[in-house]
Amino acid sequence: MLKFFRHIRKKLLSGSKLSSYFLYAIGEIILVVIGILIALQVNTWNENKKKNKTEQAYLNGIVANIDEDIIELNSLLKTDTARFDAYTSILQPFNDNSINIYSIDFIKDIGIAQLTQGFDGNSIVFDDMKSSGKINFVRSDVLRFALLEYYNESNKISTSHKNNNATINQLKDLAFITNLDINSLVESFIFKDSWSAPLDNLDLSFFQKDKDEDAVKHFANRVSMMKGILQVKHNQSLYLQERSIRLRNLIQDYLDGKQIDFNTQLLTEEGFSAIINGNENDLDLLINTENIDICIEIENARPISYLSLSIENNSMSTVKYLVEAGADLELACFDKTPLMYAVKYGHLDMVEYLLNAGADIDKVSIENKTAMDYAINYDHPEIADYLKSYSSNNK
Repeated sequence: MLKFFRHIRKKLLSGSKLSSYFLYAIGEIILVVIGILIALQVNTWNENKKKNKTEQAYLNGIVANIDEDIIELNSLLKTDTARFDAYTSILQPFNDNSINIYSIDFIKDIGIAQLTQGFDGNSIVFDDMKSSGKINFVRSDVLRFALLEYYNESNKISTSHKNNNATINQLKDLAFITNLDINSLVESFIFKDSWSAPLDNLDLSFFQKDKDEDAVKHFANRVSMMKGILQVKHNQSLYLQERSIRLRNLIQDYLDGKQIDFNTQLLTEEGFSAIINGNENDLDLLINTENIDICIEIENARPISYLSLSIENNSMSTVKYLVEAGADLELACFDKTPLMYAVKYGHLDMVEYLLNAGADIDKVSIENKTAMDYAINYDHPEIADYLKSYSSNNK
């Protein structure tokens, strides 16, 4: 091919056909440029292909890590329930002297009350992805935001659990080691069949003391404080469990080729004030039929709809304004529908209003939860009862 073009070039020069030669030269330059552009395009295509493979490998690895997080969180939540039962159980003898404090169940509760577990999490793949700069290989803005948010929350909760466990351990030492013979308790119960070395017989007479004694009051106060701190940890674990399930499903949808990105609009301070205050004139200026169902952002917070934001801030007047204006009752910009937000924040009046307006009580969120699931998880029994009654009456 090169010889062919060289032959044409020589022939044009030897024939003094300069104008033809210049045209030929220009054509040759154009061909070279086209060749370079094609080569660059092929190279770009190959690079993108490599990036896509790397992206998929990392995301699959993150899914595996999240699965481990979910297993760990499920175990923590189960243990939390056992500890709540144990804390409650060991305080009951002070009000009921008929309880057998030497029963296997009671002694087991004393042992369970000693547990201090916390969330560690597994972020190996994400940490490598972030430190290497390959987080930018994730083409979806929504997914990239969700990854950063999840692992930021995960780190915060892990640190909080460690700090809370340290406080629980201090309270536990003051409550149990001060008042109970731990040697006889451990040696007689845990090592009763082998390696048992109690210095004295098992003595749990502390639980038979009068509840008005100072030692008993201090003990009860410390156990109740441990119980309260555990509730904080439990709520954090529930929250992270929801986030982990949502992120896993979001990654899977993305890997399956589903559309997960959406357009968002930054909400101004004036717009936020209009939502909070519920002034109809201000809302008329902010919202119209074209933007009523967009997803909005406030600084770096997760995307949310106007209706869900109104519910989150307990602005019933704005909720009614938006519903009457035709807002989408099932729009979930990030995770939950408006009804689920109302349940989460315990707004029974809004739950009733949204259901009467046509909200879907059986809608399943990306976290695989319904409104009833959120009522149970966020400990709103009055809402759970209402949802149950509503479902029964509307079958």
